Amino acid sequence: MASSFDHCGVCTSRHVSELSVVWCQDCDEGLCQDCTEHHSLSKSSRNHKTVPIDTYHKLPSFIANINLNCDEHDEKYLLFCKKHNAMLCRKCVISENHAECKEICPVEDVIQNAKTSVAFTEIESSFQEMNENLKLILEEKQQNVSSLSDWKQKLESEISAIRRQINQHLDNIQDHFIAELNKAVEKSTQQIQTFIASLKKTQREIDDCIEDVESIKNHATDMQTSIATKLLETKLNKTENDMQSWINDGSLAKTVISYELNTVLNRINEEITTFGKPVVDVQSCQLSLQRRKEGQAQLMKVNVECKYSVEQIKLELKARINTSTTDVSGCCISPGGKLVVANFKPSYLILLSSDGKIEKKIENIIPGIHAVTCIDNETVAVTSIIRNNIELVSLKSGKVFRSIPTHFYSIDLAYIDGKLIVCPTKGQLQEISLDDTNAISIGSTMISTTFFAAFGNSLYCTESYTNAIVCQKRNGDKLWTFTDNAALKGPKCITIDEHGNIFVIGGESRNVIAIASDGIKHKILLSESELCGSPWAIDYISEFKTLLVANEKDG
Repeated sequence: MASSFDHCGVCTSRHVSELSVVWCQDCDEGLCQDCTEHHSLSKSSRNHKTVPIDTYHKLPSFIANINLNCDEHDEKYLLFCKKHNAMLCRKCVISENHAECKEICPVEDVIQNAKTSVAFTEIESSFQEMNENLKLILEEKQQNVSSLSDWKQKLESEISAIRRQINQHLDNIQDHFIAELNKAVEKSTQQIQTFIASLKKTQREIDDCIEDVESIKNHATDMQTSIATKLLETKLNKTENDMQSWINDGSLAKTVISYELNTVLNRINEEITTFGKPVVDVQSCQLSLQRRKEGQAQLMKVNVECKYSVEQIKLELKARINTSTTDVSGCCISPGGKLVVANFKPSYLILLSSDGKIEKKIENIIPGIHAVTCIDNETVAVTSIIRNNIELVSLKSGKVFRSIPTHFYSIDLAYIDGKLIVCPTKGQLQEISLDDTNAISIGSTMISTTFFAAFGNSLYCTESYTNAIVCQKRNGDKLWTFTDNAALKGPKCITIDEHGNIFVIGGESRNVIAIASDGIKHKILLSESELCGSPWAIDYISEFKTLLVANEKDG
C-alpha cells in the first residue's frame, strides 16, 4: 500500500526526515537524493523504475492507493494465475487456493506493454468516445433549453395575437350592435316624432274649436248656434274616433329599448375559465451516439421515429368517386378498404369497393342518420339525431342485427377497442361498451362539441360557434385549443392519423386542413378549388394511408 511518499521511506525507517525526490515503483516508496543514488547503484535495486516525485503526485489518488503487496501475506506480487486472473505472491502459490493451478507465470510477463495493450487502448478510446457523446448530449440539451425560450416567446406572441383577434372581434360586434342600436332608436324616434306632429295638429284644431265655442256663446244668434253645434259635434266625434284608433292600434304605447345578449356571451365567464394550458411534450431526437464494444466501433443510435409533421404530409389523388348521395352526413373506411357513405335524408348507406364501385345501397336502417363508423370489415354503427339509439348494421346482409338504446340523440360517434364514443346533441361525450352497453361520461362539461375524433387518451373536438378545435383528455383536462379563422371556419367532421395529426373539414372555409398533434402548426391540405364542392365528412385509415373526403350535396 502506498504510504506518505512526501518523505524518503528509507530515511523515515532511520527516524530521519528527508523529502523525497523520486518514487520507486518496485519498492513502492519515495527516496531522497542520497538514497536515490544508493538505490540506483545497489545490485538488488539498480533495475528498479523510478519517476520524479512531482510526476508521482500527478497520479490519480486511486492509483496511488493501489496495494502492490498481497493482502493476505503482505509480500510483493511476483506471479500471476491465469485460471483465477489474480496476482500472487510466493506464498500464494503454495496455498490451498492455487496448489492445483497449472498456468502460473511471472507477473512481468503479464504487465509488460500494459499501456499499449488492446484492453487499455479500448478503455482509452471508449472514454474519448464517451466524452464526445457527452458533448453531443450537452450541446443538444443546451439547444433544447434555448429552444424552450424561443417557444415561450413564440407562444406568448401567438397568445397575444389571439387576444388581439378576440378584442378586435368583440370591438367589431360591439360596433355592429351600437350601429343597430342607433338605427333602432332613430327609427323609433322618427315614428314618435311623426305621431307628435299629428297630435300637435289635432291639438291646434281643438284649440280653434274651443275659441269658436266661446265666440258663438258671446256673439252668435240662436239659429247660428244651433247649426254650429252640429258642425262642432262632427269635429268632436272625429277627434274622439281618432283617439280611439290610437288606443286600438297601439299608437299610445310607450316605446322602450333594451337588448337580447348573445347566449354565448352570457356563458363566457362560465365556459371560458382559462386561456389554455401549456402542454409539455417529450419528443424523440435524432442524436447518434457511438460506443466501442469488444474492440469494434459500433453505433448506439438514439433515433426513435419522430412524429410525422404536418409539413411532411402530401396528398395524391387516387380517385374521384360518384356515390349518388344527395345529403351526406358521414363516411368511413373499413379495415379491409371498403368505403361506406351515409346519407341523411332520405337515410341510407352506400357501400363501395376499394376502387369506388357501388356494391349496394342499404336502406330502412334508422331515420336521420348523422354519423357512421366501422366496427370491423362486416359491421358499421350508425347514429341518428331523431332517434335515441345506436344501430349495428351488417354490411353483408344489409340488416340491423343489434340496437343499443341511449337516452339521447347523437351527432357523431367513433369506435375504439371494443367501445363506442358517442357525441350527444346535448351534454358530454359518452363512452359505451359493446359488451354490456354501459355508458360513462368522458371529456369536459365546458366544451360544446359537435364533431370529434379520439386517439389514445386524447379527444379532439370541434366547436363550431368559435371555429375552434379543442384537445382534451378523457378526464376533461384541456390540453390546447386551435383557432385560425383564416384557415378554418365552420369545422365539421374530424379524423386523425397514427401520428396524432388531425384532419378537419372546414364547412364554411370549404377546405381540409391538417393540424399538428401539439395544436400549433397547421397546413391546408385541400382548398375549395381542389375539392370542387362543399366538404362535409372525412375519414382516415392508417393501413392504406388513405383519406376519404365526401362532399355534402353533389355525391
